[in-house]
Order: sequence, then C-alpha cells, then structure tokens
Amino acid sequence: FPHVESALWLAIAKHEFRPSHLYKLDATVKECPKPKAFEISDDGEFLQREREASPKDYPSFHALFDPLVIYFEILQYFIIASGNVPASQQVVLGCSEYLHILYQIYMRYEWSAVLQYHFMFHNRHLAEMCDGDYSGWRSMDTELASLHL
Repeated sequence: FPHVESALWLAIAKHEFRPSHLYKLDATVKECPKPKAFEISDDGEFLQREREASPKDYPSFHALFDPLVIYFEILQYFIIASGNVPASQQVVLGCSEYLHILYQIYMRYEWSAVLQYHFMFHNRHLAEMCDGDYSGWRSMDTELASLHL
C-alpha cells in the first residue's frame, strides 16, 4: 500500500488508528479536513472536537468497505509478522467474518444505521486488540445491534 503513509501503518499496528479515519486509507479519496463540532463545556470553555463519521463521509458500502479491507490487511500484516500464531488465526478469521457480517447488515438495514454500528463496534474492539484479543471481530455485537440497527 504505497499510498498509505507510514504514520498510519504505525497507528494501525499500535491500535491507535481512529476508525472514523478509514477514508485516509483510500487512495481515491483526497484527504480533506473533517468538519469540527463545537460545544461549551460545563466550565464555560469553548471546545472543538472532530465530528462523528456520517453517510456524507462514507456515502456507500464501498466507500467504507474498500478502506476497511486495507485496514484489515495492514493489521494482518503486523500480527502475522509478530509470529503469534493464535493471534494471527484470530485476526485473519475475525476480519473475514466481520466483513461478511457487515455485508449482511448492510443488506438488511438503513445505511446510516450500518455506519453507526460499524464505528461503535470498531471503537469498542480497539481496547481488546491492545490486549492481543482479536476474537471480537468474529461475531455480531447484539447490544450494539439493538441500539443502532
């Protein structure tokens, strides 16, 4: 993936890559600054934060799917290179199964709901991946599904 910056490779390897930044892995998308959301804290301070990903950022299944596949391939590269066979098996099978699940929910639910589910799911599993557990990718999260789908 010559178009993917080395800093992004490292962020993926360290599980610090923000799921809403998947667009950065898509060679066909020119990076543009994400709009910011503004709010006032309890202390009266003006806060700026990145807006959540939306269907405007990912207007179709392929707009999410293509960079997600690149994300998974980079992740698999690092896990396999580590020599940890059980983790390698978990991540390879988990990524494949998750893509299948994602396609199934895409076929059944409204696109905006699928996006919400994906980004919540991905964020939820970052901490597990930091601990070396990739098994969560192999099944649908029924709690998140009941909230978002």
